[in-house]
Amino acid sequence: MSDNLAKRSRGDSQLGARARSILSMLSASGASRTKPSGGEQPVSEGATPDQSRFPSLVSSQPDARAARLAKRAARQKMAAGSAPAEQQAGAAPANTVVPLPQRVLPKRRGAQVQSEPAVIIPPARPAGAKRRRNVAKLSALLSIALPTALATVYYGLIAAPQYVAEARFAVRAPAEASSRGGDLMSAITGMGSAMTSTGSDSFIVAQYIESGQIVANMQRALDLRSIYTNDKADFVAKYRPYDFEDTVEHLTRYWNTVSWVYYEPVTGIITFTVRAFTPDDALKIARETVRESENLVNKLSERAREDSLRMAKQEQSRAELRLKFARKAIQDYRDRRGAPDAKSVVDSQYKIVADLEAQLAKQETELGASSSFLSKDAPTVRVMRNQADALRSRIEAERAKIGSIGQKAGGSSPISASMAEYENLETERTFAEKGYESASQAVDAARISAERQSRYLTTFVDPYLPEDSLYPARLKMILLVLVCSSIAWAIGALIFYGIRDHSA
Repeated sequence: MSDNLAKRSRGDSQLGARARSILSMLSASGASRTKPSGGEQPVSEGATPDQSRFPSLVSSQPDARAARLAKRAARQKMAAGSAPAEQQAGAAPANTVVPLPQRVLPKRRGAQVQSEPAVIIPPARPAGAKRRRNVAKLSALLSIALPTALATVYYGLIAAPQYVAEARFAVRAPAEASSRGGDLMSAITGMGSAMTSTGSDSFIVAQYIESGQIVANMQRALDLRSIYTNDKADFVAKYRPYDFEDTVEHLTRYWNTVSWVYYEPVTGIITFTVRAFTPDDALKIARETVRESENLVNKLSERAREDSLRMAKQEQSRAELRLKFARKAIQDYRDRRGAPDAKSVVDSQYKIVADLEAQLAKQETELGASSSFLSKDAPTVRVMRNQADALRSRIEAERAKIGSIGQKAGGSSPISASMAEYENLETERTFAEKGYESASQAVDAARISAERQSRYLTTFVDPYLPEDSLYPARLKMILLVLVCSSIAWAIGALIFYGIRDHSA
């Protein structure tokens, strides 16, 4: 019996020596893979060198082995959490599956070799990651969720409906303005100038609709303040005047937010839309805007017509004044000379003298013929001689009348001087009459040209009563707030993390 026991103990000791040599090799390779970054060896306190090298052979102390494994896992977890930089520098990853040394027992009859399962260590999270995630969630909540919720509440429950009235019109010129020339080139030139002029007038009207002048006129006509501060308007969209800002300028800024005007340069068409909180108010405002635009175009056309006629009328006035002076000078001459028309009187007197001289010449011819066969004392000769003497006396008398024409009693001016003065006055009157006639024709031509250059407003889409509210576009505005806030948050986050990474 004792011999058998001794043989068995010697066999067990040899088997244990072989197992210890094999396990020393396995534990050395496993320790190199599972060695902590701090360089510490997982040696339990109070263990012998053999037991620390071959913990799987110590089957008689399971509680001590479990404690050592728990301490080892705790040290590895602390090392992974406190030194993430060392992991990045080449240490073993935190999520590495660490195989524990297997428990190897000598094979005995009726006994089975058991191995313990491997322990999986979860990945270690860097310090502050949870706090950064919370900050990101809070910023997204404040930047995206809160504005979207506010927009949903406002546009879904509070926003008042707004009705839109529209009008379309253009500034036009008469058809004759584009064909004032007689040939093709003049027609093309006239058309281009007319289109340029009407285009500039249309742009002026578009700018006038956005100005404070039309707001002041419409305030007097419609009371815009009461229209945009009624009870049907919500607190965001209504006009909110303040005691220190209730001015035309403040009302004009609000007017440009509820009205919209678009000018098409190619066609010259003006599109105008306005919003109000009731359909009737929107229609009234649109009609009043069209009426104010028509008044402006009429003023511009009237001013252009007056500018075109001003110079022509001034020239006509000067020509008329000159003609009056010329006529007054002739009247003064007639009053001073005592003859209505010296030239005509002199011409008639010269005609009379010429007739008398012709009769005298005939009488002398007959007298000479009778004296050739009658005596000088013959009654026929005496009668003919007396008639000739009478004609001579008459001629002298008529010539004396010609010399006295244009002279009052006591006057000494010769007839030639009077005739020269009268002719000068008559020439001045003729020139004055022709100048006045030319000036009158120029005024007529300027008036026709001004009529061709006149402008008028053509409304081809009249304002109509809206039946449905087009503003606000509730779903569209909510989605717009969501998209814009998301984009803003994303841009802010990218900027923040970029600055943080750059500073690190």
